[in-house]
Amino acid sequence: MNKGYVLNGRYEIIGRLGEGGMADVYLAEDLILKRKVAVKLLRLDFRDNPKAKKRFQHEAMAATQLDNPHIVGIYDVDEVEGMQYLVMEFVDGEDLKKYIKDNFPIPYAEVVNIMEQICSAVSEAHRHNIIHRDLKPQNILVDKNGYIKITDFGISRAGTEDTMTQTRSIIGSIHYLSPEQIKGQMATTRSDIYSLGIILYEILTGKVPFNGDTAVSIAIKHSQTPMPSVRDFDPRIPQAMENVVLKATAKDPDDRYQTVNEMAADLNTSLDKSRANEPKFTVQPPQNSVDEATRVMPFSPLADTTASAAANPAKREEKATQPTNNKQPAKKKRRRRWWLIGGIVGVLLIIMALNMIVSANGKTTVPIVSGTLETEAEAKIKDADLVVGDIKYQSSDKIDRHRVISSSPKESSKVKKGTKVSLVVSSGPRLVRVGNYVGQEYDVVKQKLEDEGFTVHKRNAPSSSFGSGRILQQDFESGKRFNPATKTLTFVVSTGVKRITLKDLTGMTKAQVVSYSNKVEINPTFDYVYSDDQPKGRVVRQSPNANESIQQGGNVAVWISRGPKKDSSDELKSFNVKITIPYLDNNSAASSDSTLNESGISSDDASTESTSGSNENVVLIYLKDHDHSLSTVYKQMVITKDTQVTLPFKLSGSEVGQYKVVRDGRTIMRDNNVTYNSH
Repeated sequence: MNKGYVLNGRYEIIGRLGEGGMADVYLAEDLILKRKVAVKLLRLDFRDNPKAKKRFQHEAMAATQLDNPHIVGIYDVDEVEGMQYLVMEFVDGEDLKKYIKDNFPIPYAEVVNIMEQICSAVSEAHRHNIIHRDLKPQNILVDKNGYIKITDFGISRAGTEDTMTQTRSIIGSIHYLSPEQIKGQMATTRSDIYSLGIILYEILTGKVPFNGDTAVSIAIKHSQTPMPSVRDFDPRIPQAMENVVLKATAKDPDDRYQTVNEMAADLNTSLDKSRANEPKFTVQPPQNSVDEATRVMPFSPLADTTASAAANPAKREEKATQPTNNKQPAKKKRRRRWWLIGGIVGVLLIIMALNMIVSANGKTTVPIVSGTLETEAEAKIKDADLVVGDIKYQSSDKIDRHRVISSSPKESSKVKKGTKVSLVVSSGPRLVRVGNYVGQEYDVVKQKLEDEGFTVHKRNAPSSSFGSGRILQQDFESGKRFNPATKTLTFVVSTGVKRITLKDLTGMTKAQVVSYSNKVEINPTFDYVYSDDQPKGRVVRQSPNANESIQQGGNVAVWISRGPKKDSSDELKSFNVKITIPYLDNNSAASSDSTLNESGISSDDASTESTSGSNENVVLIYLKDHDHSLSTVYKQMVITKDTQVTLPFKLSGSEVGQYKVVRDGRTIMRDNNVTYNSH
């Protein structure tokens, strides 16, 4: 498809992004929404292939069910002039395969971050019962900010689909396929976990674990050859991190992580010092289904006699030919009968005692594990002759991370030996990922974040580029996770452009002026003068005057009375300090992070500045003199260029003034030694 071609009257082709086995991908401009998109177009030789068309449609259906920031969004799917196409979110970056090649070796903390984003996307798919089945670095995109996006759900399937086992063909990429997929068995969520383990191996070592001359030789290695050690490649890799690879890529799906979230939680702590001496993960051999314990056999004198006779026919014949003595005394017969009865009773008592012992030995008590570390709880369960069952992770503000919340069956209950005990383990406080909300409606965003549990604060500022009620800036970095119970999110919200008719402020107190200003959304600045007309603390005059019109968010100068002037040897002196506040272009701030960091500004500060997404700077000025305190805002303003400001000071001979300027949440100017003689 040539540059400039307009697909379906809407998508103008800019150029080719790549080629696949069944489709080509182009960069295009959405002429309606004015944004760049990726257009995936089914190749000409597949357009009459019903299976290819079905896979193409399946990819769109699978991806549109998923709502996760790490999954490439599908905007549109259609057919025009026999051409099947998908319109997808455009990710300006490269695939993970190339990213590994360009950036290897990758720091371990970044490895964890990359895998956490991938696991987040796969977990969302699994939550909707969708199995990807073709996870590989080529299907994972990395944008220029290191943000991960997963794509290509063309061969994914629903976990509940009644699909045939692929016995004659292998679906997926051979280097990342699980042993069960290679054998033609049905893929499960744990098949995706195996692929994630291979991807983690490649990020750590820069190569795939198994290679060969043919696909068959690679498949055999996946099924039979033990996973190579990443620590043999790089001994600095923590054992805990290698254990994640080994557990995720276990040959038997039952030996892998039960869920992607479980894998992510384990990987997230793999760099912790507490796991520095962790032993290497090994798959436990299966236990014998029948224990070779001593069995108690029932005993009967009659049975013993019969058995003895059956074993010796000669004795049986001799016994049969012996003459019967019918002349034994009756007393002797009675004594023998009582001995026989006593023997039988004794045997029955022994059997009952043995049954009680066997029954008692077959039961055990579920140990108390709540509050203990997960590894300690597993050891206690095994020591009690029980089996560790499913382990689920649940967020908790009360129970520390990796400690047990509860068990099932409950603690101290009596159960049979070998019973499975499932655990609920704390994953720590619930963390919620926040986004970039600049330009969105504040009320909608506020409600959404408060529903998640955040505390939301608002500051107003006028804006000619954003309508009233839309967010100008935010004081947190997009994409980060926070605990809603402890995090406060602050927004600067546009008041738009509105005219205010000022009322007469004369005679008001400062508090009354502040209350009125907040109500009509204007910014007052205060000065102090001696006055015989107004008592101390009351407004003497204002500028602009009463009944004059100003823009909402504009400034109003207010003079407050000091009371009548008194003679004093330490007379107040008035003077001005002129400063120039530098303007920061937020569009270029993101690209200059490295320069900022070299200048001594923390990465958190730099990233905060770059999240505003606006060409306006919100500036707060604090001033301390005879009439003002540094703890309150003297003046708030919005600038779009370097701006000169005059700061009025009133100081006695013994006083020292101060001022500071805060731009977008960071102090950029300060002077703690302002005196009359120094200016």
